[in-house]
Amino acid sequence: MIEKQKIFDMAGSLIKASPADDTEVYFREGDYHLTRFANNTIHQNVSLTDATVLIRVAFGRKVGVASSNRLEDAKRALDEACGIARVSADSTTYAGLPRPETPREVNAFDEATAGCDAMSRAERVKNVVDEAKRAGAVAAGALSTSSDQTAVVNSKGIVVHHRGTETRLNVVMMKGGGSGTAERMGWKLSNIDERAAARHVADRTVKTDRPQDIEPGEYAVVLEPEAVGVLMRFLAYAGLNGKACHEKQSFMSGKLGQEVTGRLITVTDDGLDPSGIPIPFDAEGTPKRKVVFIERGVATGMCYDTSTAAAEHTQSTGHALTSNQSFGPIPMNLFLAPGDSSLERMIASTTKGLLVSKFHYANIAEPMKVVVTGMTRFGLFLVRDGKIAHPVKNMRFTQNVLEAFESASALTAERQMMEGLGGAMLVPGMKCESFRFTGKTEF
Repeated sequence: MIEKQKIFDMAGSLIKASPADDTEVYFREGDYHLTRFANNTIHQNVSLTDATVLIRVAFGRKVGVASSNRLEDAKRALDEACGIARVSADSTTYAGLPRPETPREVNAFDEATAGCDAMSRAERVKNVVDEAKRAGAVAAGALSTSSDQTAVVNSKGIVVHHRGTETRLNVVMMKGGGSGTAERMGWKLSNIDERAAARHVADRTVKTDRPQDIEPGEYAVVLEPEAVGVLMRFLAYAGLNGKACHEKQSFMSGKLGQEVTGRLITVTDDGLDPSGIPIPFDAEGTPKRKVVFIERGVATGMCYDTSTAAAEHTQSTGHALTSNQSFGPIPMNLFLAPGDSSLERMIASTTKGLLVSKFHYANIAEPMKVVVTGMTRFGLFLVRDGKIAHPVKNMRFTQNVLEAFESASALTAERQMMEGLGGAMLVPGMKCESFRFTGKTEF
């Protein structure tokens, strides 16, 4: 990878050459490696090294953005950004570039993950395939490892840099009419137990064969973390950003200080927490600040970048995207606070309900109410008298997420990391006393 000082020197020379009033250079470089497998066999190894420089300039309130992944063309990208800015109308949201603040250093770089080669990934994939073969199932999926570095330099004096690593495992198994899946991720390869994940998927694959039909309706549900994660992504997408709140397009608009979910729910965003995938600053170089969105059911806060903070007369929380002001700042390091229960105890406490492994093909139907529709996949079970009775055919749901979280009666102490909105999130399993299933499927 390019040395940190060389990145700073390149960015400094671009800023020095810029005729604009404000100039910002965002740099990202990464090494990405992926091993894919299907039918219990590795069929592809892919490696990619890429670097991108993205330049934002402003002449007064006229803003232009351009990028290049050929670093020798960085000056041309600067010229393009300036050309765009000169012919643009004044921005109604541009609030200038942020001034320097020193971000807190956070370690998110693991040498073993960065140095993981194809043979090491193959050994871990073999562990997954072995578990599939023991169950008589067929496995498919991918294991990826990556290392990257990010830097932001601007004409106001910001000069920041961060290195990080990440690994992801996705597994799907099938046997007869049964199937199961698991997603695992983190910034340390050693934190991913591929054998345990594969055993869980194999168990679900065997147990989901020959599902039975049940009628749609309202059920108590025990949601595994991957199902909770889907709901959390839509909760964040539908309004945990300052732009949506300012424009009154968020379910949080006008609700700060009011109860919006059940009292068990606390949602935060913390880019410095090492139990997630931390990064100490955002795409503008502003230090990440912990944001408490919902505390024990009560709406308490919002995340901001420089422009949305100016509109709300507050301070940026370090949630800017890469020069994309249309969507607004988003929470990329989400946490749903755990409880003190377990999946087993939540199942045991259920007289009649459903155990949901994962939601699939979900989409938002009513953003202001956070109504999400989709279907179940990879494991749906009827729970009767505190025990799993039998697998159930997948069903379609249409559910207000806030109402589901209002009915939350238990959360697991153990949490699982999974993909969030452009980042990662850590979520527990959850029991909801009421969840609306509106239709059947044929499988």
